[in-house]
Amino acid sequence: MMKRILVPTDFSEEAHHAYEVAVSVARKAGTGIKLLHVVESVSYSPSFSATGDVLTGNNMQQVYVLQLMEAMKVQMNKFLKSVDHEGVPVVQELDVDRPISKIKRTIKEDNVDLVVMGSKGSSGLDEFLIGSNTEKVVRTAECPVLTVKHRHPDFNVREVVLASDFKREVGHAMERFKSFQALFGARLHLVYINTPGAFESSGNLFSKLEDTAKKYNLQNYSVNIYNDVIEEDGILHFANDIRADLIMMATHGRTGLSHLLSGSIAEDLVNHTSIPVLTFQLK
Repeated sequence: MMKRILVPTDFSEEAHHAYEVAVSVARKAGTGIKLLHVVESVSYSPSFSATGDVLTGNNMQQVYVLQLMEAMKVQMNKFLKSVDHEGVPVVQELDVDRPISKIKRTIKEDNVDLVVMGSKGSSGLDEFLIGSNTEKVVRTAECPVLTVKHRHPDFNVREVVLASDFKREVGHAMERFKSFQALFGARLHLVYINTPGAFESSGNLFSKLEDTAKKYNLQNYSVNIYNDVIEEDGILHFANDIRADLIMMATHGRTGLSHLLSGSIAEDLVNHTSIPVLTFQLK
């Protein structure tokens, strides 16, 4: 059961898109949201509390950070009200820290069930919630991460792609994916991307996918073999063909490489597709 959704924000347009989607998911799940903004400071000091209050000392750095935090409080309040979240409890937190460290700590301390993040993708690397920072959260979060790039004012998931090589034990991830499917009553499309470098016969692959579906007692699903030159392109082309609302994948957190497909497919998808991507790190 989903109890807490975390939305890290830098107050950008992409973060706003993520907040909208998080509210839609929270309404479906009957859960609450935490908005988190982290002021990154090279000379971070524990002299500041989570709300920006000075605890000790009064040097210029502390004065500057305090003033910055006060400005961020105003920004956070505007951001909070920028999405109609009636019926969804939303709390907010500001902190001075390293963003990735704070996000990981919050996930653990608050028992977060889902992180929803905005991403610009592979361009504009001067922003916080893009590129390597988003990918770091995808690789290291101990809960599913839903990455959103564009606006989805009515986030209603009907068609879901689950891409895998279906060779490894993915039970924990599959249960999370099934829960998300059930939340929206969506149809799940299992897909194996058959590439020239790792070609298998369709008969063997269909058997493998059907065995997976039976093993995890999947409901409302289809099995699909899709031919393409590389896995990432195949996933994107298949998702576009069926007009998917969501792509789901598991990742290997230690290296950032996909545990289910060769290469850093999950991170590439987050960067290159306009479709929301739900990733889950396998231990």
